[in-house]
Amino acid sequence: MAQPTRRTTKIQSARTRAYDDDAFVHNFAVRGAREIIVMDPNGRPMRSTVSQRRSYAYASHLHALAIMARNVVRDLDPANDVTFMRLRSNRQEVHISITQEFILVVIQRLKKQKE
Repeated sequence: MAQPTRRTTKIQSARTRAYDDDAFVHNFAVRGAREIIVMDPNGRPMRSTVSQRRSYAYASHLHALAIMARNVVRDLDPANDVTFMRLRSNRQEVHISITQEFILVVIQRLKKQKE
């Protein structure tokens, strides 16, 4: 009688499984992003590359801004919706992608320009 063949599976370490999406974070870092925050539709941070305190500070302000922008666009034309916002200051640039499932915030530090 033949013995059943056992499938061998490669067991990943806990570290590898816990940081599967680090390639995602690394991809943004290569392009100059310094901080990434993923929020649920209610504005609560789900995943972030910054401290919890800073994540909640960004989330509270940017979620309110995103909702206001969405309302303004819908008031002007109900068929349109905001899907992406870009804010720029002298020191940083904030990219906000808005979907039904989540809100993605990417904060990019700008290089100092010589005067």
